[in-house]
Amino acid sequence: MAEYLLYPAALALASLVTGLLLPWPLAYHPLSFFAAFCRKLALKVHPDLSRPAKQQRLSGLLALLLVLALPLCCWYGLYLMSAWPLLLDAIVILCCFSWPACRKLAQKVSHSLHKQQLSLARSQAQLVLLRDTQALSAMGLAKALLESLAMRFQQQFTSIIFWYLLAGAPGVLVCRLSQVASQQWSTKLPPNQHFGQAAARLAAFFNAPAYLLGAALFWLQGLRRATAATIRADGEPFNYAKHQLLRWLSHTLRVSLGGPAQYGHGTVRRHRIQQHYEPTAADVSRLLQLLDYQLYIQLFLLAGLTLLITSI
Repeated sequence: MAEYLLYPAALALASLVTGLLLPWPLAYHPLSFFAAFCRKLALKVHPDLSRPAKQQRLSGLLALLLVLALPLCCWYGLYLMSAWPLLLDAIVILCCFSWPACRKLAQKVSHSLHKQQLSLARSQAQLVLLRDTQALSAMGLAKALLESLAMRFQQQFTSIIFWYLLAGAPGVLVCRLSQVASQQWSTKLPPNQHFGQAAARLAAFFNAPAYLLGAALFWLQGLRRATAATIRADGEPFNYAKHQLLRWLSHTLRVSLGGPAQYGHGTVRRHRIQQHYEPTAADVSRLLQLLDYQLYIQLFLLAGLTLLITSI
């Protein structure tokens, strides 16, 4: 068992550190091309919104199987021919690791908000938010960024570590591809209400362990906070893992999260996590600092696990 974990832990550590030192630009990241492929595929297989809901869900399921099967078949073919399968695993991890580019973009949005350049901040945030940013105030934009960044960090960093140690490169690949497909076919957008359900459920399954681990780390980071959040059931509840993540993020930063969100031409009403303060641009910078601490903690644990196994 110890030998089984040694190489994955060491390889994940080396690959993630390499990705941090040599970040991949978001515009040229492989997952950006995959996201564009998902959008084009949806236009082909889901052109008519008047079709029965059952047929739309079936189309979404078949489309999800297609976008997962193609990369997996490519990986498996290369794996059979590869003389260095661990190198192939490292390439998969690097191709799935997009947090540095997302963090850099969030810093730009935070900087624009600090300089009160709201129009520029809205345009920049459109790359990381699904909702309609043009209708957001500075407070609404900060709140949307807090929620999105907390979830994206767990998806783009924590889940890679968890699923690679548990299921290897195929697990990481399916995890990240299902997350991207779920974002591109978001059920919060009216055209994808039925079409995106299969991708949303698979992504929720892969996200749950990372969200719960992130919630535990936020809880540790906010141990000295005495205030408890008040949950207002004004709309659709979050799933359990996402609720715990946002609840403890709200507790640690002492800001309100959740509430109504504008997606496309419709409004999604969600539970509101009520605190004494509303989010500001400064809270985005505070969150990035907290996420940096979580990143260092997880890398330290990976390094410690590697050293511990080596010494056994």
